Amino acid sequence: MPPHSSHLLQPLDIGCFRPLKQAYGRQVEDLMRIHINHVSKLEFLYSFREAFFASMTEKNIQGGFTGAGLIPFDPEKVLSKLDVKLRTPTPPTSRAGTPQPWVFQTPHNPRKATSQSTLIKTRIANHQNSSPTSMLATMDQLIKGTMAMMH
Repeated sequence: MPPHSSHLLQPLDIGCFRPLKQAYGRQVEDLMRIHINHVSKLEFLYSFREAFFASMTEKNIQGGFTGAGLIPFDPEKVLSKLDVKLRTPTPPTSRAGTPQPWVFQTPHNPRKATSQSTLIKTRIANHQNSSPTSMLATMDQLIKGTMAMMH
């Protein structure tokens, strides 16, 4: 699935939480109209309760599963909402054995982060007339932090 498309596949996001957010927003607007600018815990609970019961209905729950194309099963319902642009990657033009030029880009998943860090560590280790020990230890810490953030 393309990035940022999971909301199309989650029935409760489609049928319940979006209406809940809208209903709660209307409750807060009503409070602002009567000049209540600070929402206390009691006002929050009252407003949220009203919004919850207005949005968590059988019709909305069933509509969420229908909107996600699950019941009745209709994958085309979701696929038609996606803006998918297929592209074929251009094969590299370099000769075998020639090192690839460095490409600056942020890795978007742990596999790409590991691949980039391995490339950097290899280039550091192959650098002539230098001791790469401290740089490699720094790279290991950077990799560890990057992987933790990505997971």
